[in-house]
Amino acid sequence: MSGLDPSYWSKYFKEVFCKQINTFTDSIASRVLPTFDQIESEAEAAAEKEWERLGSLYSEYSDMGDVAERAQEAGIDYYQSLEAVRQSLVNITATALYHMFEQQVFLFHRKQVLHPEEENNIKLINMEEFKKRLAGFDISIEAISAWSKVKELEVVANAVKHAEGRSAVELLSLRPDLFDHPAIQKYPFFNFGISRPHVYMPLAGEDIYLTINDLNTYSSALVSFWEELADNIGRPCNDHPF
Repeated sequence: MSGLDPSYWSKYFKEVFCKQINTFTDSIASRVLPTFDQIESEAEAAAEKEWERLGSLYSEYSDMGDVAERAQEAGIDYYQSLEAVRQSLVNITATALYHMFEQQVFLFHRKQVLHPEEENNIKLINMEEFKKRLAGFDISIEAISAWSKVKELEVVANAVKHAEGRSAVELLSLRPDLFDHPAIQKYPFFNFGISRPHVYMPLAGEDIYLTINDLNTYSSALVSFWEELADNIGRPCNDHPF
């Protein structure tokens, strides 16, 4: 393709960009999130510890039912606090995935698609300009099969970052399930009569509830995007499937 170096960039997409995405997602899934696998047993231990602490302070005339209730509350608080951190990490990972992809796009855009004299022109470093320039090579990234999922991830990233706003409204129309508290998965009747959720603090693990399956889906979509683009940038103009 005149103006681009497809042999170099096709290899770069697959060996660098795809590897970055896979390594990041796999590391979060296999190294970070498993540290939260035992929080239920940890919460039980926290409740037991609080029971023993409070029990040592009360006399034989104390209401041990109150002690048990306070110990149970300590365990619940422990669990909820760590579960919120776990959810926060999943939400943040999805957000980071999109921005990693965006930075990869702009690396390619600046180093190859733009003219060298344009590389540092901030006004040209945006997704719309990238799409327009590639269209000049007879490539439509919007026709890449994974593009719709990439765009969904962009909406997720913006909703997680900015909370209530246009992106949260758009995400609700795309993925209303992401606004269901995990408890609803176990007890669907909790959702009875609940109106449109407000989005206050997704970065604190509240209001938007992405899962590890979502992370894997988005990661796979980003990898597929680069692989498909890599397989097609070397084709002559007017010979692209998209």
